[in-house]
Amino acid sequence: MTGNNESLSWKFYFFNIILLGALLGLAEAFLGKFIRNAGLPRSPFVTATGFLIMALGLAVFKQGRVIPGITLMGILCKWLAVPILGLPLLCQVNDHFAILLNGAFLFAGVAAFRKHIASGWKARSAVAGLAAFGAGATFFALGRFVSPCAHLLSFRYASGAATYMLTRVVPVTLLAAVSFPLGYALGRRLEKRLLPLWLARKPLLVPLAGTFALACLGLTVLLTAVGF
Repeated sequence: MTGNNESLSWKFYFFNIILLGALLGLAEAFLGKFIRNAGLPRSPFVTATGFLIMALGLAVFKQGRVIPGITLMGILCKWLAVPILGLPLLCQVNDHFAILLNGAFLFAGVAAFRKHIASGWKARSAVAGLAAFGAGATFFALGRFVSPCAHLLSFRYASGAATYMLTRVVPVTLLAAVSFPLGYALGRRLEKRLLPLWLARKPLLVPLAGTFALACLGLTVLLTAVGF
C-alpha cells in the first residue's frame, strides 16, 4: 500500500480520520436501535459497518495507521455524548471497548499482512474475518469483567460461551469478511475523486470535515439522549 507524498501527508491523514471517525461514531449510535427493532443481533451488523468504514480509510490513505485514528475518533464521538448528557462515566463502556478491540485487531492484521492487503479481495476478506473473530472472542472473554452488562451476563450458563460464539462472533466474522473488501473497493474509487479534489480545494475541505464531524457528534448526542 503506497501512495504519493500528498496522499500520505499529515493533513490528509487528519482529514480522513475526522471524517470517517465521526461517521463511525454516528453509525454505531444510529444502527443499533433499528437492528434491535428488526429482531436481529446488533453486533454483527454494526461491526460490519465499522469494518467497511475503516476499509474506506485504508484504501484512500493507503497506510494502516489510519485505522487506529478512525477508531479513536469514533470512540471519542460516542463517548462525548456521555458527559454532555450527564450520564454515568461507565455508560456505554462496552460499546467503546468493542470499537477499540475491532480497531486494534484490524490494525494488527493489516500491519502483519500489509503486502497482501493490496493483492486481492481474498486476502482482505481473510484479514478482516480473522480480526473480527479475534475481537469478538476477546470482547466476550473480557467484557464481562470490564463492564458486566445485562447482555453479556445473559450468556452465563453452561453452554453460554458456545452460544455467544455461534450467534454473535461467527456472524460478525462472516459479515466483516464481506464488508471490508467492499469498503476497500469503494475507497479505491473514492480516492480517484477525493485526492484531486483535496489538492485543488484543501483550504475548503478541512473546515468542511470539521463541520461534518461536529454534525455527526450532535446527531450522536441526540440519538444517545433518546435511547439509541
